[in-house]
Amino acid sequence: MNESQEIKKLFLAAGVLILALFIFYVLIKLPRYIERKTAEKAVASEVAVTIPEGLNTGQIGEILERAGLFSQSEFTKIAGSEEGYLFPDTYRFYKTSEPEQVVERMRENFDKKITSEILGEISRQKKILKDIIIMASLLEEEVKVTEDRKLAAGILWKRLKLGMGLQVDSAPDTYRYRGLPPGPISNPGMDAILAAIYPTPSPFLYYLSGLDGKTHYAKTLDEHALNKYKYLKKN
Repeated sequence: MNESQEIKKLFLAAGVLILALFIFYVLIKLPRYIERKTAEKAVASEVAVTIPEGLNTGQIGEILERAGLFSQSEFTKIAGSEEGYLFPDTYRFYKTSEPEQVVERMRENFDKKITSEILGEISRQKKILKDIIIMASLLEEEVKVTEDRKLAAGILWKRLKLGMGLQVDSAPDTYRYRGLPPGPISNPGMDAILAAIYPTPSPFLYYLSGLDGKTHYAKTLDEHALNKYKYLKKN
């Protein structure tokens, strides 16, 4: 073999090696490239939506409509029966999602949060989940601080036990009828749910949220009336 043939053979071998390295590189990098592009495409087709605690289905529908998913009326038509069980959280939904898919996702999140331990405690107290969620929805509207929620929960459960009306401002029917409302008035978060399950006992029978931003308690109706005068009267 002369020198010219030897050089051609070396170039051919080098070319084969370069081609093999290129193919190897493509086989290694291509799946990652495809994966990255697929993820980028998925992100581009999704929208992040934050649902705060204590919103009803109509208010949730407004947020979803503003996010560009579907109309508020479409959502409330599907979600009405799930009031109370649409867990407030931050979600990522496909922009093509249907109302049924969003409701299902939020309900699944609720079911994950309500653990077997929580269900066991509710059963131990001889209560049912529906009543806990109704109470939590009232607490979500009535008071905002955890300790106050637990105290308010203790008062409201006590009033129910004594056969007294709940008389909570967030549910006007509780002034006319005794007992819990027929269903949740909003979709409570975990803090309110736990307050409903683990109330704080107290000697109080009344509470109110004052204009000073604090919750004030009373043992008697006279004390409650005085609190109304002191903390609800506008100057």
